[in-house]
Amino acid sequence: MYVCHCNVVTDQDILESIANGARCVADVARETGAGRTCGGCVETMRELVCQHCPVMTERQLGVAGAAR
Repeated sequence: MYVCHCNVVTDQDILESIANGARCVADVARETGAGRTCGGCVETMRELVCQHCPVMTERQLGVAGAAR
């Protein structure tokens, strides 16, 4: 699926960027070019980063574990 139509960036491009070490939307934007023209894709980029970034997942697990 295309996430950034302006720069022809797909969800797979974003996931690959995360797998290669991107840890935030700015990292993904630098690596893929997404979000640099109109910004309409930034929210979708943020969702993908939050869902798939290992650092975010560890933080979320830590917060959930502390709440118990």
